[in-house]
Amino acid sequence: MAALPADRATAEPEGAFLSRFDEGGPWPEGWRISHFAVNASHIRALWTRRSVIRPGTGDAPLELWLHPAPPEAQKDFLGGEVQRRRRTHYGHYEVEMTAAPGDGVISSFFTYTGPYFGDPQDEIDFEFLGRDTTKVWINRFAKGEKLPGRWIDLGFDAAAGPHLYAFDWLPDRLVWYADGREIHRIEAPEHAIPDIPGRIYINIWTGGPGQAQWSGMAGPDTRSVARYNCISYRPPGVDAPMCSDREKGPRDPDD
Repeated sequence: MAALPADRATAEPEGAFLSRFDEGGPWPEGWRISHFAVNASHIRALWTRRSVIRPGTGDAPLELWLHPAPPEAQKDFLGGEVQRRRRTHYGHYEVEMTAAPGDGVISSFFTYTGPYFGDPQDEIDFEFLGRDTTKVWINRFAKGEKLPGRWIDLGFDAAAGPHLYAFDWLPDRLVWYADGREIHRIEAPEHAIPDIPGRIYINIWTGGPGQAQWSGMAGPDTRSVARYNCISYRPPGVDAPMCSDREKGPRDPDD
């Protein structure tokens, strides 16, 4: 997964937060917009602030755009990416989002740390490939090793409207969910579990020829958009509001 530079300084992982991007008002605290290029041929997009759009009206989600780049950009596309400023660790993660359609287009929700931060690469992914948004690609890295990912049939079109995606990250297991339904689980010791605190990212991008068999290949005029309504996180044992609470009402503290 493509991921961004950020502050290198280490700090204790942050506590619970709930960021709604679709209710108007000021930009939610704790986030930063990427503005840089990845010097790698497998990423054809340059992250720019102009590709991160927050409509000014209420009930309008945050939009990450992918669109053709001007010749001087030295990349084929401009894309949008937003990252959490502080690290998070074990706990429950949620995003309410609408995936981006289009051959070669990738939209995502993931945690990441790696060599830029002085760590081996650890990562936990939801990746939506625009060539078939009735499925999601889930994946992880642990101690720099890319471990086998898996295609999951969702039973709906992730690009047709917002859905809730979540994962539990705990020392002994990873569990992914779609609309509250468990879609995949791995458990230690049979499977490696990432264990380094990382940052939360959302982005839209398109890959190079090396990714074409996986993601497809975006044509030169490709335009697409991913939309994000809400992102939330809570550490284990903490009772805190989450994106899903708006849909299901007050959460049972015994959940």
